[in-house]
Amino acid sequence: MDTKFPILESFSKQFKPMLFRRKETISDSDDLNHIFYLNQGYIRLYTVSRDGNELTLHIFSPSSIFPILWNKDLQSSEYYFESLTPVEVYSCEKGKLEQLIAEKTSANLEIIRQLTSFSESTIKKLELKIFGDAYEQVVATILDLAEYFGKAGAGGSTIISYWFTHHDIASLTGLSRERVTIEINNLINKKLISYDGHFIAIPKLELLKAELE
Repeated sequence: MDTKFPILESFSKQFKPMLFRRKETISDSDDLNHIFYLNQGYIRLYTVSRDGNELTLHIFSPSSIFPILWNKDLQSSEYYFESLTPVEVYSCEKGKLEQLIAEKTSANLEIIRQLTSFSESTIKKLELKIFGDAYEQVVATILDLAEYFGKAGAGGSTIISYWFTHHDIASLTGLSRERVTIEINNLINKKLISYDGHFIAIPKLELLKAELE
């Protein structure tokens, strides 16, 4: 399968791979001086409020590099990277990647594409947070999870193939767990979602998407 970022992939795979299980913090011996290339799996960037509440800021998919922002203030102990699934990453020194960017315009373009995607995702999340209500935020988050983790189920349904608790969805939306539970129950009552064991099942994606129109 063709990679979205062949230059970055080829460069990163010169280095030793690192494996992490689900819900592990992604770290290296010297995080501030290293960049990671995500080869397999999904990773979330999150922060923690003064009250101890988590907020997921972004989900990185395969072929991503992170941190995508290199400002030292944005790499402080207030920001964390955690595996949502088992992952394989490659770690390299930031200086070596900067050298690659200086030497190859194509590598620079690949990073610009990732920055653009990151910015669009952040703007979309901010817009929904400001203008959307709690119900819409939960719907949008479930649709995002379906895009990342959705697999075909029986009768044309979509199954989100990883277990996301109400607490996890609260972290993704910035809502309280109690509020998420209310909105999840609303969706269940409207038959827009159900549960297949621990997994969220969406009978008809089109009907759930219509809730945001």
